Amino acid sequence: MVHGGAALTRARDGRVALVRGGLPGERVVAEVEPVKGVLQGVVTEVLEASTDRVEAPDHPGLDYGFIAYERQLELKREVVGDALRRAGAGDREVPPVRPSPETWGYRSAVQPAVARRGLGYRQSGSHRVVALDHDPVATDAVNAAWHVLAEQLHDLRGVREVALRGNDDGEAVVALITTVRERELVPLAHELVRQGIRGVAHAPFDPRGRFRRGSGRLAGARSLLQRFGDVDLSVGATSFAQPNAHAAGELYRELVRWLPTGRHAWELFAGGGAVAFHLTQRFDAVTAVEIDRSAVARGERDAARLGLDGVRFLRADARRAPLPGDADLVAVDPPRAGVSAELRRAIAESPAPRLLYVSCDPATWARDAASLEAGGLRLVRFEPFDFYPHTHHVELLSLFER
Repeated sequence: MVHGGAALTRARDGRVALVRGGLPGERVVAEVEPVKGVLQGVVTEVLEASTDRVEAPDHPGLDYGFIAYERQLELKREVVGDALRRAGAGDREVPPVRPSPETWGYRSAVQPAVARRGLGYRQSGSHRVVALDHDPVATDAVNAAWHVLAEQLHDLRGVREVALRGNDDGEAVVALITTVRERELVPLAHELVRQGIRGVAHAPFDPRGRFRRGSGRLAGARSLLQRFGDVDLSVGATSFAQPNAHAAGELYRELVRWLPTGRHAWELFAGGGAVAFHLTQRFDAVTAVEIDRSAVARGERDAARLGLDGVRFLRADARRAPLPGDADLVAVDPPRAGVSAELRRAIAESPAPRLLYVSCDPATWARDAASLEAGGLRLVRFEPFDFYPHTHHVELLSLFER
C-alpha cells in the first residue's frame, strides 16, 4: 500500500500500476489507464481475496472501508515507514499507529452533498452523489441533524451541500451552502431550529473551495462547546476543528507529556488554539500565530473563557512571520502541503532548541523531516495516530531537538 490509498501492483506485462480497492497479496482484475506515466485505476473483481477483506460500507469516501480495522492500522504504519524511506529520512522503526477511540461514529463534522434522493457523498472523480440514510462514521449528534435535514429535503432547493457539526452533548449546528439568497432561507432555518438543531448558518456556494466567501448566521446558536483533550473549545459548522475530537484529544494530551517546561512557546498555523491551550501546561507564555480572522477571534474568546492569560494570538501569515529569539519551543500544525522550504530554513536557523510538528500527511511530513534533519534538527520521537478509521489518512505527532 502506498500513500494516498492505492495499492502498488504490476500488470501482466510487468508495468507498475496503482489500484484502489485492492489489498497487498491479493490477485485482482482492475480497470486502469495511464495517468502521469503510471497506470492507475480501480479494482473491478477480486480473484484471490485477502483474509483481511471485509464487506465495504456504501459510503464512497471510505477508501479503506473494505479492510479489517487491525489491518488498516498495520498498512498505515507501513505507509509512514515507506514515506520516510522515499524522502531519504532513513529506514526507521515506526511505532504502532494509535487506534481511534471509536472506529465508527467518530466524526463530529461532515459535509454531505444534497441530491434528489437525499444527503450523501460524491464518488471519487465523479459528480454522482451516493445518497445515504445516515453516515456510519458520523457521531449520533451529526446523524440526528442529518435525519432532520433529510425530512426537509423538499425545502433544500438551491442548497448544494450542508456542513454539520455536533458535540458530545448531542447538540448540532449546520451551515447551508447554497446558490440562493440568504433571506430566502430564513423560514427554513427557523424550522430547523424548531426541530432541535441548535443553530443554522448560510454560506454562498463557491466552486473555488469551502467557505471562500464567508458565512453568516440565519437562526439559533453560532457555535457549540466540544471537549478536546483537556479543554472545551467553541466549534461552528464552518470553523475548522479536528472532526475526531476524542482521537485529537489523545494527541493533545500526549504532546504535553513529551515536553519539558519552558518560558515561551511559539505555535504556527494555530487555528483556534487547541494545541496552544495545551502548551500552557508546560510554558509560561504561548504565542499562537494564525492568519484566519475568524479562527483568531474564536481562539481569543475561548482563551478568555478558559482563563488562559498566558496565551496571545497573533494574526499573521505563519509562513512569513519572523520567529522570536526567546522561544523554547516552535510548534507547527500545517495544512496538508506541509512546511514550506523557506519556513523550514527559518526554523533550522532559529535558536529554539525544540520543534513540535503535528502533521496530517505522511509524505510531506517525511519530506520536511529529512530537510529539518539536514538543517541541524534531529527527529527524536514520533507517533502515528488514527483520526480517520476506514480511510487512508493518518496523523503524526513528532518532536525534533537541535
